[in-house]
Amino acid sequence: MKVGTNATVFVLFFGMALLEAFQEGNWIKAALWVAIGVVFLLADNIKPKSKTESD
Repeated sequence: MKVGTNATVFVLFFGMALLEAFQEGNWIKAALWVAIGVVFLLADNIKPKSKTESD
């Protein structure tokens, strides 16, 4: 897993939303943000293989 600018966006936006959900005690909202964050990071690291790599 590579860390780059997209990971920074994750930490800033999803992390802040997650902290807010924890402070409010809204566990469903917190779980939603964790799930969205995981999907975001996984999607960022999935890259299609080029034809030269598959040969």
